[in-house]
Amino acid sequence: MCIRDSSKADGLRPLCENLFRTAGLCPLAVRGLASFEDPVIGATMAKSFRELRRVEDKAAVINALVTRPVWAAFLLTGIEKGSIPRNAVTPFHARQILAMKDKSLTNALREIWGEVRQSDEGMKKKLEGLEKSLSTRVLAKGDKARGRVHFQALCASCHKLYGQGGKLGPDLTGSGRADLGYLLENIVAPNSVVPAEYQMSIVKLKDSRVLSGMVAGFNERTLTLRTLAEEVTLEKSTIAETTRLADSMMPPGLLDTLSAEQTRDLIAYLMHPQQVALPDE
Repeated sequence: MCIRDSSKADGLRPLCENLFRTAGLCPLAVRGLASFEDPVIGATMAKSFRELRRVEDKAAVINALVTRPVWAAFLLTGIEKGSIPRNAVTPFHARQILAMKDKSLTNALREIWGEVRQSDEGMKKKLEGLEKSLSTRVLAKGDKARGRVHFQALCASCHKLYGQGGKLGPDLTGSGRADLGYLLENIVAPNSVVPAEYQMSIVKLKDSRVLSGMVAGFNERTLTLRTLAEEVTLEKSTIAETTRLADSMMPPGLLDTLSAEQTRDLIAYLMHPQQVALPDE
């Protein structure tokens, strides 16, 4: 996808608005709508969140709402009012809101959603607590099918496992997932060691959008950014500022949105050496 001037795409907005509630096409429609700088679009998507049933549709809406300050405000208001669950917003999304450097949004985020970062000592205590609580006996009771559902919601947008998932992060299929300590450290404290290819870049566009992802390529005219939702090619003339962070694309705190039981199920699934079927629902 190449982002230029959305006003040149005649009929794009009404087409995307019509497709928004069409099964299987919502994510595509949301990507089209995200190119329009109109508060009404953000407000409509935030209000429609509770009506969406597919995980992919909900994820697409959240991904879009954190690209514009005005839209992010609608997202936080939805969480505050209870129409959008807090756990729909991952630390990745929260960090993108912080990257907007909007004081009112930052304060609202911390009040409504919570803090994004933890101290090194806090990380250490969390790791110790998780390793202690996730004993072999506890993990044996884990529902791996439910764990796969949690993986799809939290991890699959960035990581591939058994041939399915995103390309932002490493493929987990052949990683050291069987080692509980190694697995937890990479989830809870992903910034401890960050290869250059997985460092995060924040791209601010002249139309007020903020995108985050990994720079996949560039030339004299364009920059290609691999985001949670897609790989986009941006005309450099549309970019206001690009900042490369030392942080990993994967933010700390991903497990904070899960209950103890959900964490157990996710870890049990990740440590299992084979793919499991999704639960019957």
